[in-house]
Amino acid sequence: MGFGILLATLLVMGLGVVLVWFALLRENQAFWTNAGGYPIWLRDLVRLTYMPLFSGSVALLVVLTMTCCSKVCASVRFFVLETLILLLCWGLLATSGYISLSNNIMNLIEGRDLHSHQH
Repeated sequence: MGFGILLATLLVMGLGVVLVWFALLRENQAFWTNAGGYPIWLRDLVRLTYMPLFSGSVALLVVLTMTCCSKVCASVRFFVLETLILLLCWGLLATSGYISLSNNIMNLIEGRDLHSHQH
């Protein structure tokens, strides 16, 4: 049971890395234009999968965190390892969310449209 939870946590960590990469691409103006040199399939992939992946990762991470906290007595060493990985996963999701929201918050403050990339 514990090894499966660790593998699921590592999967969420991989998703977190992908989400940070997608968030950086989403907020890059050159990514959305032909001048950026990015393939159209990648633009479509980022546009269509970012929010479902983010939402699914948060839901899975909440379940894994609750499971990890309920299994403290089983193995302290395993609990410490999984807790560190979970903290890294939450940090990756927070970074992805920060990158996605920071541009929109600046646009609201400066009176521009959401998702605008003018600097």
